[in-house]
Amino acid sequence: MSDLLANHPWIYPALRHLHITCVSLSLALFVARGLGVAALQSWPMRPAWRRLSVAMDVLLLGAGASLWALLSYQPLQQTWLGLKLVLLVVYIVLGSFALKRGRTRGQRLVFFALALVVVASMVGIALRHHPAGWWAA
Repeated sequence: MSDLLANHPWIYPALRHLHITCVSLSLALFVARGLGVAALQSWPMRPAWRRLSVAMDVLLLGAGASLWALLSYQPLQQTWLGLKLVLLVVYIVLGSFALKRGRTRGQRLVFFALALVVVASMVGIALRHHPAGWWAA
């Protein structure tokens, strides 16, 4: 992939920008849907919003995986990336319970808050390229 990057230096900034944009949009949509569910609204679980969320997340994962391949990162060697990927799975599970699987409104609110804490940790890890994220020196 280094040849690709050497021959097309615009690819990395474009993919990085796409990834950051998708993170922002995906998180904004999750927050809006989570607040809607907390307010006992029906719109967050309508098929159109659910499909938009899935489409956004597929684009986000595609951009992230492309960056991963382009930069030849190895999650076992770059521990920050490995932790970020583990936290992604945790975020997905918490988000599922926050929006749909939580049995009570209170449970859904707790799962929503925990999902936001996890995603904030992921952002810190990504920005610092360190497993300690926001708390890295």
